[in-house]
Amino acid sequence: MTLIVLLILMMSTAIQAVSLVGNISDFKASMNGSQMKLTWSSVSNSAGYNVYVNGTKIGSVYSNEASLIGFSENTTYRLRVTAYDNAKVEMATSNEINFTTTTNQTNLSQVKDLTVTQANGYVTLNWSKVNNADKYQVFVDVPGFGNMNIGEVTTTNAMLQGFSNGMRYGFSIRACKTLNVDNVSYGEKSVAKYITIDVNKDDTNNDNNNNLTRPDRVTNVTTYDITETTATVTWKEVSNIDGYEVLVSKNYGSYQTVIDKTGNRTVLSNLTPNSYYRVKVVAYKWVNNKKVYGDESSYSSFTTKEEKITVGNVGTIYMDSLTKNSAKISWTAVNGATGYNIYFAQGNGRYQYKGSTTNRSYAFSNLQANTSYKVKIEAYKIVNGKEYTSQTATVKSFTTENNTAISKVTGLKATVKGTTVSLSWSKISGVAGYEIDFTVPGVGHISLYANSNGRKVSGITVKDYDYTARVRAYKYVNGVKTYGPYSDIVKFREK
Repeated sequence: MTLIVLLILMMSTAIQAVSLVGNISDFKASMNGSQMKLTWSSVSNSAGYNVYVNGTKIGSVYSNEASLIGFSENTTYRLRVTAYDNAKVEMATSNEINFTTTTNQTNLSQVKDLTVTQANGYVTLNWSKVNNADKYQVFVDVPGFGNMNIGEVTTTNAMLQGFSNGMRYGFSIRACKTLNVDNVSYGEKSVAKYITIDVNKDDTNNDNNNNLTRPDRVTNVTTYDITETTATVTWKEVSNIDGYEVLVSKNYGSYQTVIDKTGNRTVLSNLTPNSYYRVKVVAYKWVNNKKVYGDESSYSSFTTKEEKITVGNVGTIYMDSLTKNSAKISWTAVNGATGYNIYFAQGNGRYQYKGSTTNRSYAFSNLQANTSYKVKIEAYKIVNGKEYTSQTATVKSFTTENNTAISKVTGLKATVKGTTVSLSWSKISGVAGYEIDFTVPGVGHISLYANSNGRKVSGITVKDYDYTARVRAYKYVNGVKTYGPYSDIVKFREK
């Protein structure tokens, strides 16, 4: 059986800006064996449909479904389709959806004994049969695009063509078993085999056929000293070789050569925190000015440590305003914080989450009069979609104002005897004291005070000038002196 290499995702077409009218509904993507299947509702009067992957037009179909191959596994693609008319003008579009290609691993055995040969531009693959498998998927590791599923066969061999001369490709096979119409199970991929394409050479000159010159397979690959961004890799040395290539896969993606070196130890750097990696090593030697590779090693896997993110604590919380049923607070900024989480409690009750804000102030409403509350604020920072918070939250306690307002002082009288004056007024209950605003000609305002039990001030010396006085009551709310309105003004002078 012959498989023609079809790498749909590598195709590209220039896209012109158009004005679309109408929408395509019910756009869906699913896995159908080795294919990604797209379906959508038909559009009347359309001549066909364009298929877009990751924003690039990859081809056109005439029906309302399409099957794609040549995708990478465990990879998310952005998909969209448009309908066009007889003039090739796009007239409707679907929503763009994200679809992640996945596989259903089972206990099917790994494909063994894969051989890869080339002759006259064709690549031939052969492998051993896997019990209970009814078909096999073919994967090609394409430089710059990753490990891509290009199709499937029911035999244990395949012939491929369509490769670029001089480029190095990797090949692997995976056994499959059809469980039902919509469900296929898979074994583990075979060890990948790599060759450099040379359309001018036949099979007798291929790297893989001269086994006497191929290096041995690297063994005992080990990873250790894992940090957030680094990992150390060691392996057993292979004799009579010129160097090693270290291949790394991140989060089940395709393997990429990251290091070309001698010796049996290296340190991987610039890794992503809290990510899953697989590492393989392949030995090579130079033969006739060309690299000849051995088989790739088994992989060693590890997960980098989670990045240590620290978030500072909120400093001081300020009470900006306070009434009997509302309060507004503000606080000092935390360097590097994305925002702040607000928690609120009444009295000694449990804290309840009120919400988050990117501002440095927050207003509370619908509070109860003369009631104690607590507010707790923690800073947070978002890194790679995860929220990190400060270790300690800052707390502020307060009590709302009493529901009874401070009354206006009434009955203010001034009694002058000679050069002295006495002030008296009606007593107000529940206040802490009184403030007398006494105006002295040529001097200005002077404040005098009386305690909560008093309601008069006497013995003030006056002269033959016009004086005025007024009085207001006050009390303390959360440590803040709060005043009522002033009384009416009284005037007096020496008699």
